[in-house]
Amino acid sequence: MEQLEEPRSEGVRGAQSVRRALSLLRGVATQSERGVKLVQLVRESGMDRGTAYRLLSCLVEEGFVHRDEQGLYRLGPQAVVLGSLMPQMTPLIAMFGPPMKRIARIAGDTVFLMIRYGDMVQCDHRELGGALAEVLTTVSGQRRLLGTGTGSVAILGLMDEVEIAKLWERHAAEYGALGFSLERLQAMAHAVRQRRIAITFDAIEPGVAGIGVAFRIGSHAMGALSIGTHTARFGPERQFQLGELLKAELDALGLWHPVARGG
Repeated sequence: MEQLEEPRSEGVRGAQSVRRALSLLRGVATQSERGVKLVQLVRESGMDRGTAYRLLSCLVEEGFVHRDEQGLYRLGPQAVVLGSLMPQMTPLIAMFGPPMKRIARIAGDTVFLMIRYGDMVQCDHRELGGALAEVLTTVSGQRRLLGTGTGSVAILGLMDEVEIAKLWERHAAEYGALGFSLERLQAMAHAVRQRRIAITFDAIEPGVAGIGVAFRIGSHAMGALSIGTHTARFGPERQFQLGELLKAELDALGLWHPVARGG
């Protein structure tokens, strides 16, 4: 499991406690589906037990974290509904909408914004490219298991082998029904790390191909921009062109991705 970001001492004076609380909140969020114990949050954050417990207790009182009878922490109702209170488009769509429109116009194919939510990825936005036969394999709001679509395969490449093994253990039955062994998941992630990009064929539907580049927002959030196209028009030259297009737009947004900084 990725270590929680160490609270920074620089910046706004007196904000150390806020940063520590947000660090714990992010730690809970990344493991909210199964819940996380205090001892694990202490170990991953580097905080002493007393400080972590006090901050978590405050987050529980305010409804941002829930603690069950087994002492497992999960996201609370306030954290879950906070984003839904915004009356207009989400910051993610406001941020990615213009570049996705450019990609769709240039490529002439469908562009997807996929964001990781626990063990799933969700299509947060989709832009059509105007092709005669659009690729409509995924709709906004739809969720898939990690590794079962182009964008989620790209995100898989940002995860280490231990995290992927735990992912497969949690969903062994679902992956098994899809014909996905742990070795296959690990191989897919390795291929993405090697080429710094995800390329898929027939991942969702026969005759449909995809290309995607994953990125990070902050220390924990992961997402990917992907393009869905038809296999017949997805030769090596077009793969290179679309890959460079995705990377250029992510660079322009200032987002970390494996290609841009070699990580």
